[in-house]
Amino acid sequence: MSRVAQVLKTKVTIVVAVVVIIGAGVGVVAHNHAGTVKTVTNSQRQLTQISYNGKKGVTAYALLQKYATVQAKHYSFGDLVTAVNGVAGNGPKYWTFYVNGKQANVGASAYVTKDSDKIMWKLQ
Repeated sequence: MSRVAQVLKTKVTIVVAVVVIIGAGVGVVAHNHAGTVKTVTNSQRQLTQISYNGKKGVTAYALLQKYATVQAKHYSFGDLVTAVNGVAGNGPKYWTFYVNGKQANVGASAYVTKDSDKIMWKLQ
């Protein structure tokens, strides 16, 4: 094999190896994220629901901020989530917060989760 062919073969091998490594890394990240956060979208591919597991000692609001892009308005009683991943909740639908299948009776920034909690936000 000529020197040019050997160099070309080496470069192709390196590129393939890098693509495989990057692909494997992306697969791991996607798997971990998908196992933690579940989302539901409507027919326009607009987010309508997001859910995740609680984590001992962390508020539901802090976890939502970890898993999604959140917009909120601050009031004296706490933060009101106005949009999740760019999807605004503005009359007649708003982002509503649930803990273990029941609508929360406190704000998400006041609710400190447990590992066993199932947190859900619905646009309703």
